[in-house]
Amino acid sequence: MLNGNLPDGWTLTTIGDIADTTSGGTPLRSHPEYYGGGIPWVKSGELREGVIRDVEETITELGLKNSSAKMFPKDTVVVALYGATVGRTGILGLDATSNQAVCGIFPHNNSFISKYMFFWLQSQRKNLINQSMGGAQPNISQGIIRSLLFPLAPLPEQERIVAKIEELFTQLEAGTAALKRVRVGLKRYKASVLKAACEGRLFSDVGAHGMRPSTPAGRTPSARTGAGALPEGWRWVTTELLADGSKHALKAGPFGSSLKKECYVLKGYKIYGQEQVIRGDPHYGDYYIDKERYEELKSNAVKPGDILISLVGTIGKVLILPDNIEQGIINPRLVKLSLDKNLIDSKYFKNYLETEKARHYFSTVSHGETMKILNLGILKKLPVPLPSLVEQRRIVAEVERRLSVAAQVESVVAGALARASRLRQAVLKAAFEGKLV
Repeated sequence: MLNGNLPDGWTLTTIGDIADTTSGGTPLRSHPEYYGGGIPWVKSGELREGVIRDVEETITELGLKNSSAKMFPKDTVVVALYGATVGRTGILGLDATSNQAVCGIFPHNNSFISKYMFFWLQSQRKNLINQSMGGAQPNISQGIIRSLLFPLAPLPEQERIVAKIEELFTQLEAGTAALKRVRVGLKRYKASVLKAACEGRLFSDVGAHGMRPSTPAGRTPSARTGAGALPEGWRWVTTELLADGSKHALKAGPFGSSLKKECYVLKGYKIYGQEQVIRGDPHYGDYYIDKERYEELKSNAVKPGDILISLVGTIGKVLILPDNIEQGIINPRLVKLSLDKNLIDSKYFKNYLETEKARHYFSTVSHGETMKILNLGILKKLPVPLPSLVEQRRIVAEVERRLSVAAQVESVVAGALARASRLRQAVLKAAFEGKLV
């Protein structure tokens, strides 16, 4: 918020006192002749805090004439009025029309330069979001925009402020781009570590246990099952052979008709679903069933150490249940797996399911048109590369060591990106308090 303590020559006014505003319109979709012409037509999703030079759709002269769409000249400042993009801004890099979710701002008597208003609106994005109304479709009105207090500097001062903001933002964006490249590199590094771990290539020399090097040179094609060659001493097994042999060791959740929302109670036996698996948090969520329903669905009960695997949408995500879980069952979107601890380490299995190879398998064999879906049959047949248990534990320890270093770097990068965002807002704040130049 502005406090009115502005430099000499500045005026505290409102946008409505120095500019007109108007929104656009949408030609009827039932008239194909209104679309595909030579007139650019901007939608709110195309406002990305920059200059708009390309658009997804165009309209015809007939579409313009028969709708409330209006021509906005090049360099018009535009702001989004509706939805997820509410308060987002842009500058037209071409003459264009817009839909009704986009508001154009037109200065009286050249009172401001476009980029000065553009940067000011960026500084007010949070304020605009806070003033938006509605739930699923938040929106702001032109009245809210026109009522915004606006620090109007003399035109030469506006030019200097814009030049300084652009200079500082260029430096910030270069630093931010470098940080994002590091983040992408960390993601690739994690993928490469997991890939090497589950192909027997993580170690370059013999370890403390006297195991042979897990190097490409040590590979042999003798352990082929159609899933690829493995190092000597490794073998391919399917997930169903890794279950501990107990009743219901590998089990999909109950049919949805057995677990409807009307069965839920405030406290009782916990229902584990994809939300816990995707978040990596077994304690998240508060859906429960009573003892009677639990007893009916007890074959779906979980215990500490069980593996939960997601089946729908975000497929193949894995959660290892810790010792302190609440007693409960899985829902229809999960499979639970009790592993044979004499054959496979839970963390090794989880690491494998996070490799690109496992994800590719899931994407290849999953079904569903609108979203990917796995089932118990698919998971049973998943091929898993299996070294000795001793080597699995060595692999897990090395993966954790390497990824913990990567996580530390990721934390530093995330902090630097957050600081860059705050610095951007600090630059804008100083600019419009007359403290930047």
